[in-house]
Amino acid sequence: MKHVIILCALALSPSHASAQDTSTPFGLEELAPLAENFRELFEGLAEDMLPLMEQLSDKMSDLNAYEAPEVLPNGDILIRRKPSPNVQPDAEPKVNPDGSIDL
Repeated sequence: MKHVIILCALALSPSHASAQDTSTPFGLEELAPLAENFRELFEGLAEDMLPLMEQLSDKMSDLNAYEAPEVLPNGDILIRRKPSPNVQPDAEPKVNPDGSIDL
């Protein structure tokens, strides 16, 4: 995390002070070091965030199994599970090879 803060400070700091040199117009070549610093910053941030995003995706199961949140007048928030589709039982019970029937 410290390297992210250092990269932010370096990216936002001026590369050189040229108060009296106003003859050259501001161009893209002056932005190249800044863009490189930001690229390194975002690559580092992505590397740091990847394990956290994987953990988050593991904890979030299928969101389609839930209805939209509902806010009650007292401020409570309800998130209801969608009803499961009705599974009709088999008309005849299955007979095991030994002749027994599982209920």
